[in-house]
Amino acid sequence: MNTKKLFKKLTAVATGATMMGATMAGALAADLNDYPDMFVSEGTFDGLIVLGENAATVDNLAAIDISNSMEYMMAGETSTTTVEGDSWLAATSSNFLEIGENISDIESELDSEHLSALADGEIKNSKGTADYEQTLTIEAGEGGESIVVEFQEADNDNVGFSYLIENDELFATYELEFQDSLESDIEDGVLEDIEDEEITMMGVTYTITTATIDTDGEVTLTLMGGSAADTINEGETKTYTVNGVDYDVTLDSISGTSGDEDARFTINGESTTGVADGETEILEDGTSIGVTDITYQDYAGGIHSATFFLGADKYVLDGSDNSVEHNEDSITGLSVDIDQTNVTETDSTIDSITIEMEAQDDYYVEEGQLLSENADLDDSELLWTENWDINFASVDYEMNEVFALGWAEGNEQAVLTMELESGTVDFELVHADGADGLEGGDDDEELLVWNTSDTITVDDYFFLSTLATTDEEAETFLLQYRTADDTEDDTPKATLRNVVTGEDYERSASDGTFDLKLGGVTYEFSNTSADESDGDDDWDITLTSSNQFVFDSDALVNGTDTLSFRTKHGHLVEIVDSNNSNDASGWNVELSVDDDDLFDDSGDSDLIVFSAEIVDSATDEELTVQDGNALDGDSVDDEDDDDVEYTRSAYGELLTVTASDDDPDTWSVELPASQAEVMLYVTSGSTTTSTTTDGTLTKVSVVDATKLDSEVADVSAQNLLVVGGPCVNSVAAELLASGADCAAGFQAGVARVKLFENGDSVAMLVAGYSGEDTRLAGKVIAHRASELSGDEVEIEGTTYSDATISAPSEEVVEEAAEEEEEAEEEAVAEE
Repeated sequence: MNTKKLFKKLTAVATGATMMGATMAGALAADLNDYPDMFVSEGTFDGLIVLGENAATVDNLAAIDISNSMEYMMAGETSTTTVEGDSWLAATSSNFLEIGENISDIESELDSEHLSALADGEIKNSKGTADYEQTLTIEAGEGGESIVVEFQEADNDNVGFSYLIENDELFATYELEFQDSLESDIEDGVLEDIEDEEITMMGVTYTITTATIDTDGEVTLTLMGGSAADTINEGETKTYTVNGVDYDVTLDSISGTSGDEDARFTINGESTTGVADGETEILEDGTSIGVTDITYQDYAGGIHSATFFLGADKYVLDGSDNSVEHNEDSITGLSVDIDQTNVTETDSTIDSITIEMEAQDDYYVEEGQLLSENADLDDSELLWTENWDINFASVDYEMNEVFALGWAEGNEQAVLTMELESGTVDFELVHADGADGLEGGDDDEELLVWNTSDTITVDDYFFLSTLATTDEEAETFLLQYRTADDTEDDTPKATLRNVVTGEDYERSASDGTFDLKLGGVTYEFSNTSADESDGDDDWDITLTSSNQFVFDSDALVNGTDTLSFRTKHGHLVEIVDSNNSNDASGWNVELSVDDDDLFDDSGDSDLIVFSAEIVDSATDEELTVQDGNALDGDSVDDEDDDDVEYTRSAYGELLTVTASDDDPDTWSVELPASQAEVMLYVTSGSTTTSTTTDGTLTKVSVVDATKLDSEVADVSAQNLLVVGGPCVNSVAAELLASGADCAAGFQAGVARVKLFENGDSVAMLVAGYSGEDTRLAGKVIAHRASELSGDEVEIEGTTYSDATISAPSEEVVEEAAEEEEEAEEEAVAEE
């Protein structure tokens, strides 16, 4: 296979994946320790990779190593969101909330063990002590599963995860249940033993200012709480602070007949009307004052006083029509049931108070939002008390793999981008071949799907696996048979290439057999030519060991089986000739997550996250996708581009399909390391939300970045990654200001990696005295980039693992300084 051709195709296929990254701010800040950030913008390589037109093949391999390994730290992909305060995360120690799963699957009722606001309480009166417990149920919605977090388009056109409560859905139920019934005598329709008692509901303490019962035995309770509470005497003035504002309150007078008195106040100079017991009045600044008790002794020296709340919060729970009123306004969507037993003309008992909350619109609560802050929640009192909320903090996951379907060679080739054990590769899966229909590989190299009886000829591609592909731990390798010497030679060798890394494995083959060890497994190959001593080289080979390999038949040649292999992180890829024949009928490609350990408790064990059928369009041999989808999730259009649509399932993967008027759709799926966790909290009172973000190493997308030195018109016009020394690369010569001796500054067996200020950009040279030295530097950058620092290093050794990385020798530094001085003198002379 022509190496230049492989590299050109490798950089030309767009994956369609959406990646975000950091761009380094300016060439002057560049340091080798920052590599590759100075070359990355929005997750894409920002610059050119420059190869010498007359360079050796090993220079090209160095560029492949560097390109394949280039990763940047993607900020924000891995984050952990926590809520501190009185809050409950919808999760247990062994079960978290999944996308599409209702809270009720985690916990059906919340109580004092989940929120302190739901603590047990008691009411003591002359009838005894009535203990009570509180619960809050976050409802499941219609069918028990409609109120969930899903990936969808919200009503503000934002596309993303949101917690949706649909209009008319019962979304929460609060219940206060007395363990021993709350008893009271009845006098003139008043539950006299309950009035003026205190009750704490959802963490807020209220005074029951009135408690009445009608002739049908239905109870109505008026509750009042507030920011400041006190009892003040007539003519007295006191100062209170509410929400940071000071209020001077004077009780001016108490008037009226016995049992029907009202109180008049002056508050910060504003006079109120008469406020009766159990009533409220709103001041000009919106603050309310509510009276809970009036004492009026109608004799000389008698006490005239009023008990009141400033910043009052008043609720009327009307059992007669099941309505709830807040600060004189009836709340649509709230209903109350006050359950009583043993009601007589003289006494009654209350067993429970239940309040149901029903949505009055579609409420899309997006990531990082509170239900109470939803723009469509016109009346926040729908939550019945403002002391509880639903906080959809985030969906947490760590993306760690990309799988994509793209196109090359005028859309006549379908290319899969995937991560195998050795790294990321663009793999020519199938091409259109005229009357022969669809065939594996590309026009020049065949994709061989084989068994032990099949032969491998030179240039064929084939897969090896360390285990059966039913095992998620299987490691898959993509190889190419490169060459073999005549077995009659003195020291004949056979060579296989790791297509992902570009590394050649040269093995002794004196008797027509050789071994290759990958992933801890040794594979044995042998010569299958009719006469191995006939003086020919590049003889056919076959696998003779009994090791497990990826394919167990020539499926894509004869249409009898499925091509299967594992990605780097153990996901299953299956490719099938859908019509069991090698023609234009189409090939199916599926990607599945089938490792139970990656899921919570959703029950999914073989989730298809990508599915597409590749067909011949029957025009100009171009390929296209006839049908494609993720089988577990609805597609959502991009909010800004109708040609882009996304799909996410309960696992959390992101499938992106980009349509084109002129080209086939491109497909890309990003996969989390394990199932995504929904961070949904039920909170009470004041809480603090914080997010800790960790970067995720993500492959840089390198698209159409390769140039020959002769194709670079202006060296300083862009960022450059220059591979090869000045003797074979004119751009390197320009960066180094090389003179007549193009090898000046280089030593045999030593490679240089050097940064240059390149106008407003930055250039990085990777070059050695020989092509092998350059190749070694490429491998070191691919595997040990974190060890680079400064603006230049020297690399010396035989393999990347044992190579030394050091600052340039003094001799090289002095020589470089002399060259720079000479170049400056020449420039002045020319002027």
